[in-house]
Amino acid sequence: MSNGIKILFGAVLGVLYAACGLLQVVQAIFGTMESLEALFIPGNIFSGSVLLVIGTVFLTGVRKLSIGTEEGMPFIYVGILFSVGIGLVELLALCALGADAYLVGEWADWSAADAVNPLLYLAVIGVLGLLAWGKEFFRGARAA
Repeated sequence: MSNGIKILFGAVLGVLYAACGLLQVVQAIFGTMESLEALFIPGNIFSGSVLLVIGTVFLTGVRKLSIGTEEGMPFIYVGILFSVGIGLVELLALCALGADAYLVGEWADWSAADAVNPLLYLAVIGVLGLLAWGKEFFRGARAA
């Protein structure tokens, strides 16, 4: 596949991760914004910082690829790896919260939507990138 698709993919994910991270940090500092409840963006400085780092990795790769250097490709791949890895950790945390609610007896009051955040649902897009370019990532760019 051409680098143009990877640049677009990295730019979209980079902007989404950076925007969600910035919104999480802003909400943690200034309080909850009710208009963002539909996006499941909680106010959390630490998750927001992780989102900002992943977004920065993607955007650095996009910048390097757009000026014509192949050094940007590893940034896109590592951004995908971060996205999927952190998403898996968030999924395990969600399962642990559900198991805890079940074992403690608060199952009726617990909702998975309360634990969903951008680290989890943006990872789905990262998985799509891993499926598209996983062979290149694990075997090198010449394997594709």
